Amino acid sequence: MIDLGGPMQAFASCNAEAGQELYRLVTASARGGPLRTGPGLMVETVAADTLDPAAIGTLIVPGGSTTGRPPQDRPLSAWLAAHGPRVGRLCSVCTGAFLLGAAGLLSGRRAVTHWRWSGELQRRCPEARIELDPIFIEDHGLWTSAGVSSGIDLALALITRDHGRAMAMAVARTLVVYVTRDGGQAQFSVPLEAQSRADDSFAALDSWIMAHLGARLDLETLAARAGMSERTFRRRYRAATGRSPAQAVEAFRLEAAAQALASGPLSLKDIARQVGCDGESALLRLFRRHYGVTPSEYRRRFAQTTSTG
Repeated sequence: MIDLGGPMQAFASCNAEAGQELYRLVTASARGGPLRTGPGLMVETVAADTLDPAAIGTLIVPGGSTTGRPPQDRPLSAWLAAHGPRVGRLCSVCTGAFLLGAAGLLSGRRAVTHWRWSGELQRRCPEARIELDPIFIEDHGLWTSAGVSSGIDLALALITRDHGRAMAMAVARTLVVYVTRDGGQAQFSVPLEAQSRADDSFAALDSWIMAHLGARLDLETLAARAGMSERTFRRRYRAATGRSPAQAVEAFRLEAAAQALASGPLSLKDIARQVGCDGESALLRLFRRHYGVTPSEYRRRFAQTTSTG
């Protein structure tokens, strides 16, 4: 059910944030009519044959079944085989990848599904390359995502691609989830993650750090700001947040730099100075270490657009 409802809510929230219908949501099945989901809830659907594949901008195939095993739906797989290549963007959530595989649409592609069923999907689709780690993957326009809730990550990545990171951030805040980006790398909004911790004893300090990224943020400075000795501060901060103060500062700087790259024309030199990196080379090392790409490559990939398609 979350396979279906998670992405739908993300797109509906995007519509609400935009104040217009950026995504028209339609739920379809092979035959149409009421469809029972795995948890037992009924969903009203239209018949797939009533849809014009060429008019579908994004088609998401959810997983799940009433048996708890990967879905088997020969009529739907046949429809996907015949019409899937004609839709604008073809995606799956969790074990929905099995339906794409049965339609022959995973051949020669990298794909991902729920970790529990990765081996089975690889056996059924020997010509595909099924990966274990990514939350989602895009391979030449075919998007697949991992288990259940990763459909929300996938939807946020699609929203980022269509309408920019700022819109995806707004939707993520509405849903109270992490922001993700496409390309198979699960990435999250560091400020949201920091604010969502059960232990918020350092929330004020984290907010101060994010507002002063260009300042000196060494252990001595942060401990003084927290009113503790360096040793006590380091121990308590790690216990509360799960990372060292230095790791937190680096994560905040990385997130701020990523937002600047995606949302504006600032030069790499100016961004490095703004977020407290010691020059462009330090910014380069930071992005390569965490994202595996250069800042320029990141900007080309995630720069905001004004597209409404």
